[in-house]
Amino acid sequence: MSANSRLGEQLISLYKQQFTGILTIKSQDGKQTWEMFFYLGKYLWTEGGFHANRAWRRNFYYYCPGVKTKKIILRHQPEIRSHNYSLLNVLLQRKLIKHRQVRNLIENMSKEVLFDLLQKEYNDSLNYELQPTTAHYLLKAGFSLSLASINLEQILFQAQTAWSSWGAKGLASCSPHHAPLLKSDRELQKQIPDLIFSNMSRLLNGKNTLRDLAFKMEKSVLDITCGVFPYFFKGYLRLLEIPDLPKHKI
Repeated sequence: MSANSRLGEQLISLYKQQFTGILTIKSQDGKQTWEMFFYLGKYLWTEGGFHANRAWRRNFYYYCPGVKTKKIILRHQPEIRSHNYSLLNVLLQRKLIKHRQVRNLIENMSKEVLFDLLQKEYNDSLNYELQPTTAHYLLKAGFSLSLASINLEQILFQAQTAWSSWGAKGLASCSPHHAPLLKSDRELQKQIPDLIFSNMSRLLNGKNTLRDLAFKMEKSVLDITCGVFPYFFKGYLRLLEIPDLPKHKI
């Protein structure tokens, strides 16, 4: 596990200490909070962060296609720390999804989270706080200690590699949570085929973030961003900060 960042150092330390509990990470401005849950140094889940509802919906639709959850009613338990994690657990128990789907979903969401943290750490600073707990506390909080075996070392390496590639392209100040909005520009329309312009207008509507577009087009978010950036520099599109989606059942 690489330690070329304070985040990496923190995660290595928790792994070596076989830490059980919660690592809370807050942005310097206090606008974002992430809660990372661990059992004996093993990573379980992260709650919070940028566009948490949008990230959940995007990943769930992709990794669990066709699964309907509206009829599943989870008992209200105030000690539960993550509704989404508990839902995955119930879907797995009812054999509506497979372990492979859960693992892939958690791995990709975690990769996104670690990328966000690395970018935030680069542009600002982060505050770290540890809350040791017991395994019993985590179980009562709704976490299964065997739901998915996540290799945090591998995910961190992949996130660091993605962040390095992102920075190498001059994108350090560009967030994958930005939503591109194509301006109605006749000059651009003259330069490209009508079908391409129509597709661009449909997708680059200011409602889909760069990460959303990557899922829709089944490409990497780096490829998508590098593809639209020339239009940004030429003044044909804007990059908007948009709010998270409301929280509701999938």
